Amino acid sequence: MTKKDSSSFQQKQIDEAREFISANGIDTIRAGAIDLDGVWRGKQFSPDYFFSSVSTNGTNIANILFGWDVADAVVEGLDYTNWDTGFPDITLIPDLSTLRLIPWEPRVASVICDVKNPDGSPLILSPRELLRNAVSRADEMGFVPKAACEFEFYLFDGVGPDLATRGFRDLTPIRTSGYCYSMLHQSGSDDFLGQLRRYMKQAGVEMEGTMSEHGPGQYEINLKYDNAIDAADKAVFAKYAIKNIAAQHGSTATFMAKPNAGWAGSSGHLHMSLSDKAGKPLFSNSADPNMLSETGMTFLAGLKELSRELSALYLPNVNSYKRTNGGSWAAANLSWGVDNRTVSFRAIPSSTPAARVENRISGADANPYLIIAAALHSGLHGIENKMKPGSPFVGNAYKASPDVARPLAGSLEEAINLLANSEVAKSFFSPEFISHYVKMKKWEVFQTNTHITDWELKRYLEII
Repeated sequence: MTKKDSSSFQQKQIDEAREFISANGIDTIRAGAIDLDGVWRGKQFSPDYFFSSVSTNGTNIANILFGWDVADAVVEGLDYTNWDTGFPDITLIPDLSTLRLIPWEPRVASVICDVKNPDGSPLILSPRELLRNAVSRADEMGFVPKAACEFEFYLFDGVGPDLATRGFRDLTPIRTSGYCYSMLHQSGSDDFLGQLRRYMKQAGVEMEGTMSEHGPGQYEINLKYDNAIDAADKAVFAKYAIKNIAAQHGSTATFMAKPNAGWAGSSGHLHMSLSDKAGKPLFSNSADPNMLSETGMTFLAGLKELSRELSALYLPNVNSYKRTNGGSWAAANLSWGVDNRTVSFRAIPSSTPAARVENRISGADANPYLIIAAALHSGLHGIENKMKPGSPFVGNAYKASPDVARPLAGSLEEAINLLANSEVAKSFFSPEFISHYVKMKKWEVFQTNTHITDWELKRYLEII
């Protein structure tokens, strides 16, 4: 695209966005970017200022956005930004293709931003930019990646401040039983889930289904497949919607991987496939509908082979490993199978475009951009190197011996060491990103190790 064509396209987008804002009576536009923890952060503007300045020039924000943890504490020891650099500005540039209504708040719209350095170059730490780079790699190979996210989450009575005053103890789920797929619970939760589906439709985000899940007060949403970046954008918006709509109902929604040791963990399963640039699905197999195509199998092999060293991206928090170590419907090892929900990579073969691979490792707490980027790079690596996944696992993969299916990283500490030493991860993302991410996660481990838990007090205080 020439500079003139690019300018003309940008003006067309701005004109269409202005018309959209006017037609819907919007008086507030929220513009923000997604940080490494998957949190959407930004500012809000009046339409007048947004279109006179932000839509074209972006808005500046401190680069602390990539220098603090999920609790807004400054991470020590980072090269990218620190107290000595003074936390200078970076620029958020709205991607107007992501402009959408926030239907649960009258007259409010939102837009997702790309992140630029002061010289206008893309910030290599931005999760959305990292995914864009992975998609560009697929494009160079002649592929169009498709993805769809599923998220499980818990709903608790009381909004955030109420729970915080109790130290987030004695949490009461909005229902006390699990009963996965229960139709009774479907109708009982329609005031929330039904409203969620309707609001998401108004926002232009298609949800294929909602259901009750295994844990008390646990639910699942299934988002419709889309191009990789759009799928990640919509996943972020869906999480944002669920948290905000829950709060309007006097509840708190959490995507924490394991909020209670006795309950099922919350997964963030990722479905992926490739098509060619003419739209032909490349994982479907008309010759053998019971197995993925050769392209699909080599893609799956790359996922399986690299999943241990990329664990810190799929399982980004200390709490993430409470889910995978528990064996409760969560991936546990380097296994794959055909329509088998005990393995880490579930092949879903078909002679139709529905053929795909389900990555069951990541939790609901994972950053959608990073897990799609990691999976896409891994699958493309498998295709490039004509990798083979080995024989499919038949039966209960949780019982597989380590020599048959090597266990996943068992802790965030193990995972970040694997990532830090992964040359292939550095080639996928850049040495700078891997170094920065590893330091962020080491900080997270350090923060965990300096806090005393209720479990420790109950176990040791009286008897020791």
